[in-house]
Amino acid sequence: MSLSPELPRTTDVLVVGAGPVGLTMGCALRTLGIDHVVIDRATGPAPHSRASAVHVRTLESLAAIGVADELVARSIPGRTFTVRDAEKVLLSIPFAELDTPYPYALSIPQMTTEDVLAARYAELGGVVHRSTSLLDLRETFPGSTASIVDSSGVVRAIDARYVIGADGIHSVVRDRIGVGFPGGQRPQTFMLAEVTMDWHGPEDEVVTFYFSPRGLGAVAKIPGDLYRVVALVGDDAGVPTREDVQEVIDTRGPGAAGGRVREVKMASNWRVHERLADTFAKGPVFLVGDAGHVHSPVGGQGLNTGVQDALNLAWKLGAVLDGTASPALLDTYDAERRPVAAGVLGFTGTLTEISTQTLPSSIGLRNDVLDSVSALPAFRSWLATRLAGLHVGYPGEDGPHQPGPGRRVAPRRGMAPGIGWTLVIPPAADAVAVKEAAEASATPITVLPADDAGHATLVRPDGYVALTADAADAATLPAGLAAWLRRS
Repeated sequence: MSLSPELPRTTDVLVVGAGPVGLTMGCALRTLGIDHVVIDRATGPAPHSRASAVHVRTLESLAAIGVADELVARSIPGRTFTVRDAEKVLLSIPFAELDTPYPYALSIPQMTTEDVLAARYAELGGVVHRSTSLLDLRETFPGSTASIVDSSGVVRAIDARYVIGADGIHSVVRDRIGVGFPGGQRPQTFMLAEVTMDWHGPEDEVVTFYFSPRGLGAVAKIPGDLYRVVALVGDDAGVPTREDVQEVIDTRGPGAAGGRVREVKMASNWRVHERLADTFAKGPVFLVGDAGHVHSPVGGQGLNTGVQDALNLAWKLGAVLDGTASPALLDTYDAERRPVAAGVLGFTGTLTEISTQTLPSSIGLRNDVLDSVSALPAFRSWLATRLAGLHVGYPGEDGPHQPGPGRRVAPRRGMAPGIGWTLVIPPAADAVAVKEAAEASATPITVLPADDAGHATLVRPDGYVALTADAADAATLPAGLAAWLRRS
């Protein structure tokens, strides 16, 4: 899509990039009623990608913009994450015991996720300006001026109060603001193929990793009667053929009886990049998703981390732009999300190291250790929580109200619709006084009774605790929120 007269000369937020993370940001901004523009240099969604998993915390978050149920409907929910050596189960991590409305991980191609998000964005009234690239970006207090060009070569300027770089690993936004992106590339080469296959292996696992003496292999069923096969291959490997994929199934997977590859629909080789931006925010410009962090796809964390970036930032932008929060609130984006991304990089790097052992002695020891720790309920629970993204929390701060530890709050019926604030009060709280205080608040707050005794809890729009108070002080939390948002 070329630039049209409808493209404004000024906007509150310019989003550069319309992949899953940029579209999530667009949907969130539309939901919040924030004036914005989304541009993307591509003519349409990418036809292929390596991302294929949507995890629990991401689904909980995407429910706020109205796409979780559609993603579930168009995916294959997997209730376990499994590591095998041929038919022997070394490790099985169940998601069913997690406290969530979505006790599974979705197997879903990234292009399907993009399609669902794009449809929702259009439903909300959003327009993606495609074939439109960012050329330059310069800070012009209090915002930035972006020079953009469409497919016809027409160059124009857009003045934006804030700019969001959602433009991937080769981010032009990151380059133009001079933010470093240190890191490197792992030495291993991986094969990726999407195939049709007569499969007789497990069907209820979101992905099955095979830790074979012959090396790593992995199989995941994806919608469309397709299977995604990943394997560690040699540096000189060519584009995978049907015979190459079949060899992985035969020698690293369940064996020839486990699956017969019929046709290769897509195949490539790639290497893992691991990089983390020096900062996720510089002045009025922010980086989200792969523009700020890239890491191994083992564990399926990349897209999920990027979606959380977008939703963390969106409500903060909304609060600052509507005047209820100090611009200093935006400083918490980098403070909260960059450590999470660094943790993901370390976690997926460790998983990759474990998965790509090649020495027979190392493979044997690894498999023996996995077989042993799989018997420990605490380990299984820890890994399930980590894979699902439910471990993430943000540090609290001192203040007039005792802050919660930034922990996640499991979604429950009656919480604020869309992207809003919820105050959960225990039975001992004065419900009438709390509701009157909430109604007087400049920030809309949904009041919800708790099922049991405890503290009153004010939940952020992204589902994390902002403030807590004793039941007797619950009615002071709306005023406490105003002070919390206005702190400098």
